[in-house]
Amino acid sequence: MADRGEQGGAGAARYFHASSLERLAGKRPESGRHLTFLDAPQTKEAGERFSFGITEIDQCLGGGLAAHALHEIRCRHGRDIALASGFLLGLLSQLAQQAQQALGHAGRRIVWVVDPASAVDGGSLFPAGLAQYGLDPGCFTLVAPRDLKSALWAADEAAACRDALAVILQIKGNPARFGLTETRRLAVRARETGVFAGILRSSGEEEATAALTRWLVEPQASSASDDHRNGIGCVRHILTLERNRNGQGGQWPVAWNMKDKVFEYVTPHPATNPVHRLPAPGHRPHRPADMGTLLDFGRAS
Repeated sequence: MADRGEQGGAGAARYFHASSLERLAGKRPESGRHLTFLDAPQTKEAGERFSFGITEIDQCLGGGLAAHALHEIRCRHGRDIALASGFLLGLLSQLAQQAQQALGHAGRRIVWVVDPASAVDGGSLFPAGLAQYGLDPGCFTLVAPRDLKSALWAADEAAACRDALAVILQIKGNPARFGLTETRRLAVRARETGVFAGILRSSGEEEATAALTRWLVEPQASSASDDHRNGIGCVRHILTLERNRNGQGGQWPVAWNMKDKVFEYVTPHPATNPVHRLPAPGHRPHRPADMGTLLDFGRAS
């Protein structure tokens, strides 16, 4: 692929290859349009949090999710990467709403770095899908590095950008080159510059990282829509808080409300699915009757 930034149409996300980011970092512009690098990191308040939108989860997190910290979202199977991405986009939507209320305007950039191994199964972000989460697709910068090493470098450099609202690193599995040391460096950058850093891991197991929280996202069957009883309702997740520095964990069934752009707590489905089925006929025998004597016409002739 060519080493250049690609600008799509109106509202489209911007793509930057890792080598393009490196050239930008070498020039260190005074006021770059997309990326502004800090000469001296400024420490933000570590206690800044944003509400999850569900009281039970906010209380478990100590008042909300830390905005300037590293968090991990994972799914067990590659087929669930869209579900985990949706949960992460919901978090970013809540974070963006809080930032807009605090600053009076929106538009801070979200840098999404995709490891090539993860892109095979996970694909790319879809602008219309981002809009369903209340996010402006034009605020996204997608980075397509050549390998995992370049992806780690791009995420680390993006976490030092003043214009960034969040930095997301999408990886697959449990690569040997991505462990406690690499995540600790990313967590320090996020705390110093006041950036939300997220690890989106697909097909991966639990692993020791420097993340403040780790979430396991699993699918749950959706109920019927309120507007159309025969349609599919809101996207439902089963969230498991596997790691929390506060020492508390839990599991909650939640749904993303695309109308109000908020998470909602939902009641678990009953054990049986209430699907109307045809009743079993009561006048039939439990087994077919015997056929009687069989004659092999081939031998008889």
